[in-house]
Amino acid sequence: MSDATNLREGAGWNAAVGARVAPSGRRGGTLRLVSSADVDSLDPARTYYVWVWLLQRLLNRTLMAYPTDPGPAGLVPVPDLAEGPGVASDGNRTWTYRLREGVLFDDGTPVTSADVRYAVQRIFAQDVLPGGPTYLVPLLDDPDHPYAGPYRDGAGGLPSVLTPDERTVVFRLRSPFSDFDHLMAQPCVSPVPRHADTGARYGEDPRCTGPYRIAEHRPGSRLLLERNPHWDRATDPVRPALPDRVDVAIGFDPDEMDERLTAGEFDINLEGRGLQHAAQNRLAGDPVLRSRTDNPKTSFLHFVSLQPHIPPFDNVHVRRAVHYAADRILLQEARGGPVTGGDLTTALFPPGLPSHQALDRYPAGPDLRGDLDAARAELRAAGLPDGFDAVIGTQRGKFRLVADAVVESVARVGIRLTVKELDVATYFSQGAGSPETIRKHGLGMIVTDWGADFPTEYGFLAPLVDGRLIRPGGGNWNIAELDDPKVNELIDTGLHTADPAARTELWREVERRVMDHAVILPLVHDKTLHYRGPRATDVFVHPAFGLYDIQAMGVTDTRTDRESDTE
Repeated sequence: MSDATNLREGAGWNAAVGARVAPSGRRGGTLRLVSSADVDSLDPARTYYVWVWLLQRLLNRTLMAYPTDPGPAGLVPVPDLAEGPGVASDGNRTWTYRLREGVLFDDGTPVTSADVRYAVQRIFAQDVLPGGPTYLVPLLDDPDHPYAGPYRDGAGGLPSVLTPDERTVVFRLRSPFSDFDHLMAQPCVSPVPRHADTGARYGEDPRCTGPYRIAEHRPGSRLLLERNPHWDRATDPVRPALPDRVDVAIGFDPDEMDERLTAGEFDINLEGRGLQHAAQNRLAGDPVLRSRTDNPKTSFLHFVSLQPHIPPFDNVHVRRAVHYAADRILLQEARGGPVTGGDLTTALFPPGLPSHQALDRYPAGPDLRGDLDAARAELRAAGLPDGFDAVIGTQRGKFRLVADAVVESVARVGIRLTVKELDVATYFSQGAGSPETIRKHGLGMIVTDWGADFPTEYGFLAPLVDGRLIRPGGGNWNIAELDDPKVNELIDTGLHTADPAARTELWREVERRVMDHAVILPLVHDKTLHYRGPRATDVFVHPAFGLYDIQAMGVTDTRTDRESDTE
């Protein structure tokens, strides 16, 4: 069979999981992407959507990066802007990086250690730049003299980040952090030149160090990337930069997006939402379309957050009643069933992490349809034997189907839920991720999901349950606002424990204690059904992100694409 026939018919079910489909390395053409929602931000300090982090790999470089590798090696960060991994000293409290020579911004100015330091300083300006990860704040800040960010510090800067010369960056941490190379792979540490920073508006015209720069962004409609003329392939060991342009169409209904994607109008769903039920049914009867799909197990956890600051969920017995009343099978079916919806779970850690355990704090009965007697007993213990009225927050698509399944599940014990749909584009930043929004609408339950910021126990669970990571202003992933001093203490102990077996048991204890609080109702560990168009080459599901690594891709037809030239 010829290569052309192979591409036309697809490489096979799950072919891009652990391997590269249609390896080509051919340069040119336009990669056509599609998304239902717009980016949360093009400012690398403010983005927290995993698919935007993948997009940032095209635009920006970081000291470390996850390699272009479909296998287990893809989980281990490698040097990017840096010449080598961080050199740790002082018991993992000091980390030193040396920058490569010859790296330029897209305006031709050289990247220096001061630009990396300035990017880190911007993370502290949460009043101006909320939304992105803040792991570096507690690691680098002095609690007795808190740093307020570069817009307030005059010329002083952050004393815990040093730049002894133009190519050296030294981080002095308050406590040991063995995962520090992973933090240096996050977009928020992409270098930013102070002279180009426009504060909250920087995302409108950011300077780029990757192989592409922003040619056009019409919010809610289109994002077009073009080649960065100052990117030098010789200095970049990570990015192949195959297409000449990357064109993202934005703002489609999920079902329409699936239809146009499978019809060949687009190459990849950038968001990685996965095909919706209508498209899944269509693919079931079409072996060619099915051969272009992948169903990877990812580190994503789909769950319902129960809000202890919204009555009556401030009573732990109410929260436990919801856990017992959950119809696990119905909730899995709402996600798409056991094949495309995910693997049922009653625990938090995904199977790929050492601390994964067979934890089932609230058994759902032998048929997994819920233990309604146990749920009613919890309601009686809460003083609500007849149930109560409450609101569950969600967004459209599969999230709404999950919310409807929750409504049906808990109605059996008298819990009467009203569904409140929030905006898709701002769902995680200013909807579910905003304590103010949750209180404004009285959302006692929130349908959401989460994938690890980096593939370790800390990267997976800490943002969801560490009380010190609660963000009142938005972009908050500790949605339940859990702030248990014992949980926080166990997290710190786990981070500083060198023995792997002891560290594993500490994280398991964190998980058990969180489940006792009953603030997270785990549903499934994700198995989304992805579709790769026949034009896309060099396609694989990146193990660190659980989505197609768009920065690795090319296209078969490298002629100028008419669709990208029309507006």
